[in-house]
Amino acid sequence: MALSLLCTPGPARCEENGSTLRALYYAPVKRETVKEDQLRCGEHSDYGSITLLFQSREGGLQVMSRKGEFISAPSIPGTVLINIADLMQRWTSDVFVSSVHRVLLPPDGDLRTRQSLTFFVQLDDNAIISYCDGSNKYPPVRSWDYLQSRFNDTYGRT
Repeated sequence: MALSLLCTPGPARCEENGSTLRALYYAPVKRETVKEDQLRCGEHSDYGSITLLFQSREGGLQVMSRKGEFISAPSIPGTVLINIADLMQRWTSDVFVSSVHRVLLPPDGDLRTRQSLTFFVQLDDNAIISYCDGSNKYPPVRSWDYLQSRFNDTYGRT
């Protein structure tokens, strides 16, 4: 498999990107306020190339299997969980598949918080993403344009 990453000439010279580091804090859950089937974080996939996830505790994170079933993702102390994101799926013409995931509420009686540190890795803004094997499954796209189109789709902007 060969991947192509080209940068268009210009003032940015591939020095800017939308990579983001987020510290996520999930407060203790008050059971009397929980709605039926409520989640701490709803089902979604990430937009960029990969996501690095550092978790504070076991339990809560689930990832959709290729069979379409959610399975619990382990939290192994001292390790990082790596998610394939949507742009990487596109870049590899679906060889690597983006992971749909969600975070469940803790079980009844569990009042512990949940924390995670998440690094969303986005390619340089002017990078042109294309697959080099001639498959042409997806047309080439500039990284910034792809990221913005995903935000627009998610938040209803045009």
